[in-house]
Amino acid sequence: MNDLKVCFSGPRSGRWPMTVGQKNVLEWISPDLPGPADILSTMVRVPRESTMEAVGAALGALIGRQEALRTLLRDGEQFVHASGTLVVEVVEATGTGQGWFPPGRAFDPAVDFPIRAGVVTRSGSPFLVVLHVSHVAADLSAMTVLRAELAALLAGRPLPPAAYHPADQAVYERTPAGRRRLEGSVRYWARQMAEKPLCALGLPFRFPGARGHHHLLLGSRPAAQALAHVAADTGVRPPAVVMAAFASLLTSWTGSPGCQLNCLCNNRFSPELRDYVGTVAQETTVPFTASPSFLRSVSQTNAAALAAYKYGRYDPARLSEAKGEAERARGMRCHRDVVVNNTTGHSRAILPGSGMEPGMGDRVFGAPAEFDVYRLDGTLGCGLALDARLATADETAAILGGVERLIVAAADGDVDPAGFGIPPAERGPGWVRARSCWVDLAGVQAVADAALGPGVARIEVAGDELIAHVGRDTDVSAAARAVVEAVLREERHGVVAPGDYVRAVG
Repeated sequence: MNDLKVCFSGPRSGRWPMTVGQKNVLEWISPDLPGPADILSTMVRVPRESTMEAVGAALGALIGRQEALRTLLRDGEQFVHASGTLVVEVVEATGTGQGWFPPGRAFDPAVDFPIRAGVVTRSGSPFLVVLHVSHVAADLSAMTVLRAELAALLAGRPLPPAAYHPADQAVYERTPAGRRRLEGSVRYWARQMAEKPLCALGLPFRFPGARGHHHLLLGSRPAAQALAHVAADTGVRPPAVVMAAFASLLTSWTGSPGCQLNCLCNNRFSPELRDYVGTVAQETTVPFTASPSFLRSVSQTNAAALAAYKYGRYDPARLSEAKGEAERARGMRCHRDVVVNNTTGHSRAILPGSGMEPGMGDRVFGAPAEFDVYRLDGTLGCGLALDARLATADETAAILGGVERLIVAAADGDVDPAGFGIPPAERGPGWVRARSCWVDLAGVQAVADAALGPGVARIEVAGDELIAHVGRDTDVSAAARAVVEAVLREERHGVVAPGDYVRAVG
């Protein structure tokens, strides 16, 4: 079947600086091979009796009204084009399977308009429109907006003008108020990185030869019912209950008093951003503190998340500078230990109706621990991936199953999370608590030997302090810098630079 040629035009064009959201995505998006989050997809059913011409007109109107879909990014600027053409692939449906129109190659933000579309037909008539959008132009919330707007345009329903676009957001970010907000966020996160443990998942590689992650998915109707009950009783949002359940079992296993949960914030708290098509979601860190009272942990997690989300918008370049300063000052890498994704309503994961099944390719990040929340209503759907060097598949299943059991038990009253999940990890005599985290003393000694030469520094722990004893002829400042740089090159958790250097006397 012939492709559909869609012409579009919009009321405004021009050149503006990039938004912090656009710059944030460009920092991690793949220029060659799209990762799971680089291209976002959605499907919209076409009304019966609709024609191919009507589908083309709806797509043209959608791109014309949303500037993000006709914008190119290069050299720190966004270029909004007044008009253009989109070639839409048309395929005839065969069977009942999906995958009629795959995302294809990675978008080049400097060359490609950030949208691809396909029309699936049955007996020659359009019945489904598939959209693939680059993450530089839309986040998950924006995809919800695009899906709703395309459905309205296909049905012939009127839409109010799209009044706020990435160009407008870029202008706001450069006003005094916008700059104050962004700088305030960087200061907030700089304090967090300077004060909070930066390595919350210090565990030995029990299986050093293993590769990848153990990934499991859970579906549970009883947990969904219990979740609604716990959320109503505590007055918190349901995602906070699930996050607290997972973090409680994780900290119980790792023997840590708390952990840092890396979570996405949608940043759509302002009225003008409610129907905004662009990318404003950015990663935040929610501190979690373990407690023998699960309901207390739930309330604390909800409060911590709300506090973190106030600072969810920031300049990624400025934050990267602050992160580097914190790493050098504290002698440890800011590991992304634990990622929690709330992708309710957007996930492509096929969830089990009940129980657990192996996960299939819906993961986004490569952190040692990734917990995904896919569904909250009717069935609790979530997934857990653990670095295979740290845990077995059975342990992964026990932690994920423990999340279900803990939430169900909490519906009948407060419980101690220690009774769920798996026993605390065994680290051996070489592991100690120092500098607010678990430290592999032998691992630190090996890094110091590699940086300074064997025997130049002797590493020990005094109280909570990690100390390096060096010879009286050693240049302490140079040695400290060398060890910190070596630590920052390490990818293994539990390796932290000494906080104090003691020169030999006599």
